[in-house]
Amino acid sequence: MDVSIVFNGLVAGCLYALAGISMNMLYRPTNTFNFAQGDLIMIAAMTCAALLGVTKLPWYLAAVLAIVLAAAISFVEYFVAIAPMIRRRHGVGWIISTLSVSLILQDIVGKAFGPDPRKVDPPPPFTTDLQTLGPLEFNSYQVLVLVFTGLMVAVTGWFYTRRTGKAVNAIAEDREAALLRGIDPNRLAWMSFLIGGVAAGVIGILAAPMLYASTGLGPLLVIKGFEVVAVGGVGSNRGALIAGCVLGVVEAVSGATLSPGYQNAATFAVVLAILLVRPAGVFGTATARAV
Repeated sequence: MDVSIVFNGLVAGCLYALAGISMNMLYRPTNTFNFAQGDLIMIAAMTCAALLGVTKLPWYLAAVLAIVLAAAISFVEYFVAIAPMIRRRHGVGWIISTLSVSLILQDIVGKAFGPDPRKVDPPPPFTTDLQTLGPLEFNSYQVLVLVFTGLMVAVTGWFYTRRTGKAVNAIAEDREAALLRGIDPNRLAWMSFLIGGVAAGVIGILAAPMLYASTGLGPLLVIKGFEVVAVGGVGSNRGALIAGCVLGVVEAVSGATLSPGYQNAATFAVVLAILLVRPAGVFGTATARAV
């Protein structure tokens, strides 16, 4: 087995893990999944590509503007598509509302930028030029993705041990009890969506040099993100990292040994097998509510 194939799978898996982590960030304070999260990632990638290609802005300035746009859209989405459903207790009405936002964003971006993928260069001083270390071929940008993913898991893990993070966990466990203890779920929810939008923007910019910026990037990463969350366990960022790496390696190995056409079938087969044994995910809990 070519170790470079496994390494490439790990890097792709890290992107999938990041998408899953961003979904977990929004799920904890609201108990909802944002079906438009992948489109926020896509918008950041497309915006950055357009700014770099048309306006010739410096790379990091274009990245900041793309992240700000994704965060602003996520912030507005919370008040339009999530908050009313939570306030009126519309059950799973957020599924339709966030899907509607997703379709609207896809339509707008498709008409504004077109369907053609756009190449995005990595940020300086990183490059996609291959280097050799024994049997392994890699580039500095892949190392950046690996390091950033590890830092993301570490930082989010640290955050949930702090006071604000514990308050978010309290809302996830019991929203009414958290209210009685003086915790404001609405404030933490919109803050989480704002931070989740920033995370989506960063993920989109990280993914663009590897997967290209296109309207198909959003649906791809939202599906992979849901797979990662399901396998790793809802709300578990450590589980998301492990699940992302496993699914990325399965995808890469199946594409190399069988055929690229079998990649999705292989990953879904692994997801199904794991969920048959651990329906709540590897690091998930079987209880729907723990007090």
